[in-house]
Amino acid sequence: MGYVLFALVWVMNFGISVWNAYAVGKVWVEAKHEGGWHRFMCWMGAIMSACGFTWCYLSFLALSAHYFGWITEKETMAALDLGYVLLIPFMLFAGYAITLDSWAQAYRRGGFMNYGMAAWNTYASIHNTFSAWRNLSGAFTGLGNFFGGGNRSRNNDDESPNGVVVVILLVALALLGGVMTTAVIIRRVAATDPLPPQPTSEKG
Repeated sequence: MGYVLFALVWVMNFGISVWNAYAVGKVWVEAKHEGGWHRFMCWMGAIMSACGFTWCYLSFLALSAHYFGWITEKETMAALDLGYVLLIPFMLFAGYAITLDSWAQAYRRGGFMNYGMAAWNTYASIHNTFSAWRNLSGAFTGLGNFFGGGNRSRNNDDESPNGVVVVILLVALALLGGVMTTAVIIRRVAATDPLPPQPTSEKG
């Protein structure tokens, strides 16, 4: 049951990341020319998409490597902790910006969809903040023990000699994959809407 739930959450996060990148791509060119707040919000959406893809890739890579016995359980947890510590500040910042913008849109335009989006973004920001408050301390402790050698021993056969390098490499690959996936989707979607026809001049 635990694997099924993890798979469902993984697919949902991946789908949300795809949608975020797609939505950003649809307005990327317009926002680039307009600048200001619109451009800023496009970057916030891109950051959320990249973070989502990165977490999906990292969890898949780390758990798959552990399943095949390429890394130990401690190295798996260290990779997940490192990814979480690196991603959560960007997720919180972008999430708060998106939440504030959704409040403004709901106030200006009204409507069930806008209020619903503002409510969902508010819930997501609160959930992420509570999760960070609850999990960051443990993540930093685990990373300190792993990189500082508190839980590792040269005489322990269960620990791979290049564990630190492998952990950093997994996180770097996941981060690169997340950023590249977001960039590719945005680039493919940007400027795909046809331009409106030019008005014909009327002869008097």
